[in-house]
Amino acid sequence: MGEARAFAIVEDQPDMCLLIRLALTRDPRFRAAGEAASADEALALLDGVEPALIILDHSIEGDVMGLQAAPLLKAKAAGAKILLFTAHDMSGEAAAEPAVDGFLRKDRIDQLLATAQRLLGLDPAA
Repeated sequence: MGEARAFAIVEDQPDMCLLIRLALTRDPRFRAAGEAASADEALALLDGVEPALIILDHSIEGDVMGLQAAPLLKAKAAGAKILLFTAHDMSGEAAAEPAVDGFLRKDRIDQLLATAQRLLGLDPAA
């Protein structure tokens, strides 16, 4: 099966962090690498982990929102795919930001695992 793909969560709501972690770890090819509530915390987290995937909310703690944090995160974790996962309809903004690799609204959390698998080129049936 190979080594599990690490993912990092940038989200300031603990309940949502838990839901994201539960959704992704249903697939044993994923493992949680850490969580951050702000862009500053996320950048510090990336000093110690190299995630394959970053789940990024737009409305996070601090002065830098998720969409603005995406290029900073990509610069520090160039190999990571960034999924903007937010309650806001920001599909256009996400598509216009080169650092963002995918977009999913939080009301579609049932599609989170499949979206993450697709972003990382994983077979959903495996």
